[in-house]
Order: sequence, then structure tokens, then C-alpha cells
Amino acid sequence: MSGRGLLAVAVALASGCAGATTRRVQGVDSPAHPAGVLHMVWRSTLHEHGLFEPAPEECATGALAGGHLVIGSRAGNVVGVAPETGHVDWVTGVSGGVDSVARYDAARGQVYLGADDGSFYAIDPSSGAIRWTYHGKGAFERPAEIGTDLIYASSAADRVMALEATTGKWRWQYEREMPEGFTIHGYAGARLSGTQLLTGFADGYFVSLSAQSGEVMWARSLATASEQFVDVDTTATLAGDLAYVASYSGGLYAIDLHDGATKWRLGVEGVGDVTVSDRRLFFVAPRQGLHAADLDGHVLWRQGLTEAGDLTRPLVVGRYLIFSGSRAGLFVVDRTAGDLLEVFNPGHGICAAATLDEQQQRLYVLSNSGSLYALDLQ
Repeated sequence: MSGRGLLAVAVALASGCAGATTRRVQGVDSPAHPAGVLHMVWRSTLHEHGLFEPAPEECATGALAGGHLVIGSRAGNVVGVAPETGHVDWVTGVSGGVDSVARYDAARGQVYLGADDGSFYAIDPSSGAIRWTYHGKGAFERPAEIGTDLIYASSAADRVMALEATTGKWRWQYEREMPEGFTIHGYAGARLSGTQLLTGFADGYFVSLSAQSGEVMWARSLATASEQFVDVDTTATLAGDLAYVASYSGGLYAIDLHDGATKWRLGVEGVGDVTVSDRRLFFVAPRQGLHAADLDGHVLWRQGLTEAGDLTRPLVVGRYLIFSGSRAGLFVVDRTAGDLLEVFNPGHGICAAATLDEQQQRLYVLSNSGSLYALDLQ
């Protein structure tokens, strides 16, 4: 990035927080366009980390609901923040730190999120009151999937369960035997497709379950390309009759929803959750960075991000792709050509995915240092 570009960013952000900077990340090319895509509106501290805490992390993502942004933190709290001002209107203590993606259930007017100790909550977004709690095994970090009368939650214990949405009562669960040896950190979320619920497991299997009963409809191994690190830790993305899902070592697969047959495979290691937009697939991989591919699995362009850390699923916002790097901050990339436009890093990186308010064209993102930022797109 040129000195002129850095100065422009510093001026744009100075009114919100003097400590926030946009900087170049080692291992990536200089942006092809001047910075200034993001403009800080406000900052609110949710968790005060100690001065001598070397590498803090805050990975929770909020949900806009009931006039609040509902989000948790590793402080063991869930808060309701006023989206316009950043004021914390209510605070609800929970039994563990929160790294989960919150999910709003508009039909029932409640937000679902989980804690690292295996507790899963339904919360009133207006007051912060806990409507019900389910106590499970393993941290809950993935967003809940919402059905007609059931919700589906996946945990780090490689288990998916169905709960009654109004009461939190357990209805069924499905899990597979963990493979011997090492597995990749992370796990898949659940995805509904009609009457089937799709999810992946550490043994390399991608499974279709009956959403009502949990019975297996079909199960397909994605471990044929490798014998190590075969984990299917991505949440399936659906488009037409296909599910796009990845095995860590095997790469990205296009899977037929009817029978689990593989249509094609793209051998990129460590592919994360996929975003589909305008007949393109956008995804990240830790060693090879951001990718755009066509619907037949051919890579169109790639943006290398070698020292950015763990990367979140790309969010399509107009002409931009926006995603977080756990060591680098929030990235803004031109989705047509893959040019890096801006990196917003207020310090210590950002491992949380951003929440988008489409009407306001505003992003809300929690930094690893415990501060929540509201950023408008210019």
C-alpha cells in the first residue's frame, strides 16, 4: 500500500478510534485501489482483556434481532447492543465463554447461541432473558439451523442434535465414532434441504439425515483422496441440486443432494465454508488464500494470504468480498478480479465473522481484543 493510501485510511478512521489502523499484511500484494471502503461509526468494548494477555481471541458473531445486535464474548456474557450507538442495553451472564455464531429465529422471536462449556441457549433479544437452556457435550460454535418445529445444533463433540424450538427439549441426536490419531480443529454445522439434514464428520463422512427422526438417508465418504486429515468440517452450501462441502485434505466437492454422488472435486487443501453468488463459488483455504471458482470447479482467480491466520467464510456485499483473518483483521476484496482493497485491523486480528445489516450497508465485528466495531461501507 502506498503512503498516500495509508494516510487516507488513517484520516478516515481517526474520528472513531485513534488506535484503529488499516495496514498491509505480509504475504499479500499491495491493494490495487486506494483504501477507504470502511468507515468506523462506533466502537464498544465487550471484554476487557488484560494488558499482559499475549494473544487474546474473541470469535463470537452477533445476530440482529428485536432492535439489538445480540452477541456473546469469552467474558461469559451475552449482550444486547443498540446498533445505531453501540450502547450495551442489557447483559446476561452465561455459564461459559461464547465463541458461537448467534442465529435469530424470527418466527419465535428468539436468538440461539452456544457456550464453550456445552450449554446452548434461546434468548429474548429485547431483554436478554434466557427462555431455555440445553446442556450438551462439547462447545457450541456453529450457528443453529432452524426448521419448522425443531432447531438443529452441532457441537465440537462431532455430534448433531435436534431440539424443540419452543422448549429446548431433546428430540434426537446423531454422531459417528471419532477416528484414531489426530484430527483437524473445527467441525461442521448442520444444513437443511427439504426433509433432509446434511452435515459432516471427522471420519471424512458427509451424511444426509431425516430432519424429523435423525435416521440416515445416505452417507458418503470424502476420504478417498487421502488417508490423513480427512475431516469434513465445513457446513454445506446449497445451490440447485448440489451441496458444496469440503474435506480438509481432499478439497472441495460438489455432491448430488439426492444420493450423495460426487459430481466433481477440486483438490485444494483446507477449504472452508463456501459462498455461492452470481454463478461463482467463493472460498478460503489457510495456505492458498481466497479463491473464486465457477460452478464446474475451475479456479478463476486466487488471492494469496499466507500470514493472515484462520479465515472466515467470504461474505458477499455488493462488489466486495468481506472476511476475517484471525491474525490480520477484516479483509475487503473486489469480488470480480480478487484485488485486495483494504485490511481493517484494530490490533490482535479478528477471528470472528462480521454481521451484515443489508439495509444500512453496515458491518458489526468483534475484534480479538474484545471491542465491537460498527463499520459502514462506502
